[in-house]
Amino acid sequence: MNEETMKEFRCKFCHRLLAKVEDAQSVEIKCPKCKTLNLYQSEEIVIVQMDEEYLKRKFNKNLETDAV
Repeated sequence: MNEETMKEFRCKFCHRLLAKVEDAQSVEIKCPKCKTLNLYQSEEIVIVQMDEEYLKRKFNKNLETDAV
């Protein structure tokens, strides 16, 4: 495998690197960080499912830092 030909799959929500793949037409990966289920088909990325608890923690954290 050649690193230059491998495609990076990143979470559409939190941008964490999920995988590097050389040949794949469709890949479904659940992000271990934010629990978002990402579906990669050809050049399109679709968020299938998001974890509500992660969203609440993320937005509450942002609201607290904005209030200071």
